[in-house]
Amino acid sequence: MRLFINILFTSSLIILCTIIVSVFSDNFVDALSSESTPRDKSLQIKSCQEWTKKVRDFNVSKGDGAKKVTVLMYHRVIDDADIGDELLNDKDLLKSTIIRKSQFEKQMNWLKEKNYETLTGREFQLFMQGKIAVPEKSVLLTFDDGFQDNFTEVYPILKKYNFRALNFIITGLLAPKTQIYDPAAFQYLSASEIRESCDVFEFQSHSNNFHKKNEKGTAFLIAKQKKEIIDDVHKSLVHLDNLNLSFAYPYGEYDEETIDAIKQLGIEMAFTIEYKDAKPGMNMYKIPRKGVYPEDTLEDFKWKINSDEG
Repeated sequence: MRLFINILFTSSLIILCTIIVSVFSDNFVDALSSESTPRDKSLQIKSCQEWTKKVRDFNVSKGDGAKKVTVLMYHRVIDDADIGDELLNDKDLLKSTIIRKSQFEKQMNWLKEKNYETLTGREFQLFMQGKIAVPEKSVLLTFDDGFQDNFTEVYPILKKYNFRALNFIITGLLAPKTQIYDPAAFQYLSASEIRESCDVFEFQSHSNNFHKKNEKGTAFLIAKQKKEIIDDVHKSLVHLDNLNLSFAYPYGEYDEETIDAIKQLGIEMAFTIEYKDAKPGMNMYKIPRKGVYPEDTLEDFKWKINSDEG
């Protein structure tokens, strides 16, 4: 009788363990996977971002170089075939933070054909400080939020043209593992996607969990206390191996206390969404950017970067 009870108990335990493993297997895999994004540790990208510290010699004298540089702001790039109703607004137009892949490809191809340089963050900073001259045909490409389509759609195009771009990521929204890409969803980069694309993207902070507004519609970077801002942005810098050259204000909203907070964290420049060109001598914590929108034609794009070339 005792033997029967032991066998029954052992069998029940095995069945129960099998059920638990079956139900929670994904969690176990995620916990053990090196791809997972730890919530309090770095993304381990410092070594693959070493190229961002190098400054090229453009062989341009200060008198012949650019007098201003356009900083372009993008968010999402979606393949034309994947554009569905869920990506449209209530007027059946593409949402303002999305552009079609064909549109983006034409823009990048035009820049390449016209011999434009895409600056790194450090090169742009030194230009703004009057320390180096850059070619007249120079732009700074930036992407906000860290959406997964930046890896699936944007990265291959930039790599093909040997272009570089800043990618301001919301570190608190990073995917714990690489997801099956769904263009209709709001999916964010995973740690492995970030590491795989860090030869093209220069990853910087867009806050950790402060890309939000309060019940009055005020951005957290204005509504929250200075200490809370410092704590949040510091968390994002932990993820980023303290890569703190630059910062993009969520919604483009900030005040003097916000600037003081990010200065305390060693951040050297910050980007707004004020629509104009960047010129040397400007406040390095109020750098303007020009958004690229779904309704922009190639001619509109040329106008944004002050080109009169066909």
